[in-house]
Amino acid sequence: IDECQQLRSRIQLEDIPSGQLHLTPLIEAMRSSNTVEITYQSYWREHTSTFEINPYFLKIFKQRWYVVAYSEGVNEIMIYALDRIVNLATVEKKFIYPADFNPEEYFNSCYGIINDEKIKPQIVKIKVDVYQARYLRGLPLHHSQKELETTDDFSIFEYYIKPTFDFKKELLSM
Repeated sequence: IDECQQLRSRIQLEDIPSGQLHLTPLIEAMRSSNTVEITYQSYWREHTSTFEINPYFLKIFKQRWYVVAYSEGVNEIMIYALDRIVNLATVEKKFIYPADFNPEEYFNSCYGIINDEKIKPQIVKIKVDVYQARYLRGLPLHHSQKELETTDDFSIFEYYIKPTFDFKKELLSM
């Protein structure tokens, strides 16, 4: 797209409306293995919280940037939406990125951005009409998707996935 400057106005990409302000400092912190201090406004709490995180990787989902980071305060990996970060500052403290951590594996059995360790992956089957089946064939919901049965009226798809809120919400949207 960058090579075709004369066509730029004729190629429309999805807009990611917010969170881009913090991308560069997070990328730099990841590159230099620096801890960052964030002030975060959760949708579930009235007040902001300020704490340190070790940024592991960035992910886009549904037009929103997220940072997946180890949070020392809760002693686990957490996921933070960049558009809910009120303030971000690099700390002169280094962290060691775990050699055995793999971002692709982290979300391997998930749809979306939720990876709830209490929810185990399981086989989920959905039955859809012939029209929805075409969409699922063209754009699978998850890499584990298999079409088990196809008839003139419906298809059955199978997934090996954690049935998290994100996955359920996506199914309900269909």
